[in-house]
Amino acid sequence: MTYEDDAAKLHEISRELPAIDLDATSAERIAFRARQDVGRAPSAKRFIEPVIATIVTGSYAVWAVLKVLEALS
Repeated sequence: MTYEDDAAKLHEISRELPAIDLDATSAERIAFRARQDVGRAPSAKRFIEPVIATIVTGSYAVWAVLKVLEALS
């Protein structure tokens, strides 16, 4: 497929979509925010919670294993 084929198919599909019921200002604001995120990697902040959860869970698992070993001794 070429770029022209893709563009024609997209234009054909877009005719069947319902009209957007947003005012022009809101639509432009949404488009502006979407363009800012295109091509960017996910934020490093989204990995903080899983790392904290892993640390807490891991430390609890180590503590539990130590208590089991203590009870068996």
